[in-house]
Amino acid sequence: MSLYALSLAILVFALAQTGLVFWSYRNRLQSIESGQSLSVEQLETVFKSTWLERILGYALIAVLGYLILQTIKQGFDFAVLMLGATVFSGVVWGVDKILTKKARDRLLAKAEETIPNFDDQVDRSALEPGLIENSKAFFPILVFVFVLRSFLVEPFQIPSGSMRPTLEIKDFILVNRFAYGIRVPISNKVLIPVDQPERGEVIVFKPPHEPDKNFIKRVIAVPGDRVQYDYATKQLRVNGVLIEKTLEERVDVNGERFNLYTEHLFDQDHSIYTNQSPASRRRDEWLPIQGVVVPEGKYFVMGDNRDNSHDARYWEGTRRLYEGDASNKGNNAWGFVDEDAILGKAFVVWMHWKGFYPSFSRTGAIQ
Repeated sequence: MSLYALSLAILVFALAQTGLVFWSYRNRLQSIESGQSLSVEQLETVFKSTWLERILGYALIAVLGYLILQTIKQGFDFAVLMLGATVFSGVVWGVDKILTKKARDRLLAKAEETIPNFDDQVDRSALEPGLIENSKAFFPILVFVFVLRSFLVEPFQIPSGSMRPTLEIKDFILVNRFAYGIRVPISNKVLIPVDQPERGEVIVFKPPHEPDKNFIKRVIAVPGDRVQYDYATKQLRVNGVLIEKTLEERVDVNGERFNLYTEHLFDQDHSIYTNQSPASRRRDEWLPIQGVVVPEGKYFVMGDNRDNSHDARYWEGTRRLYEGDASNKGNNAWGFVDEDAILGKAFVVWMHWKGFYPSFSRTGAIQ
């Protein structure tokens, strides 16, 4: 089952459970509301969840935990999950206000009058079913987090080594969602433009070949640039200018041997790795020797771990192989990142997960 189908199934289950809880809770409220006097025991019969409600509640928590785990493992769109949780808790809060809050308030007012030492005998925090109580408590928090991650700052974890040495596996980074404009949540369309990505900036985006996942790469060329890459010599040119790189040292990282360079991408310097072994040809190479011009609204990106990054140098070649499109009828459909697929600018590493504990030794701005 896909995560979309699983999410839909959980939503249907949650809505069915919500309907059951409100139907049962409202009936319990109405059954005792007209009584002349109340006792603590009577209140407990109204507010205590039934065994069926508790079982369904535990089941919902379990499947939500599984969904969150799969979301993290598979790089699923967490924004969809966050939006769903926010809307669901808001709906529960709203339905409670319309259907049950007035009856509950009248019942509590009567209980305060008829039960001696009411506050000493009754726990006010337990006077709502767990679903309603938790939804009302989490709704403002979810709204705050949703707005924060949709418009300002969003955390990401680095899952692969394609951006080494700049970013390591299990680095936790923050992404500025505001850097390139205020965007509509989920669709990611730019609502209010702020700025455009520039060469050398590190961005998080949804790649053309896997739009359900989040990738992180470095912007190499912007709209109107002609980009050339020689796969055999590993030389990069932008607008006919050879991008120079300075060899810093040869390193061995966990048995992998790299050349560490400082790449001079016009006015932006950053570190990159290349393998010490000669380049090997791949079937998904697609850039012609004369290069390509980056279309309007598109960007060309590459990983800093140059020989170990599946990026714009290969996506379009993958499409042509997959679709059998040797004549390129797709018109370089997977060759670039669309501006509407950009989620934001990565700007800081705030934590690194080292084994079984967090480390802050790598904390700092992303170059």
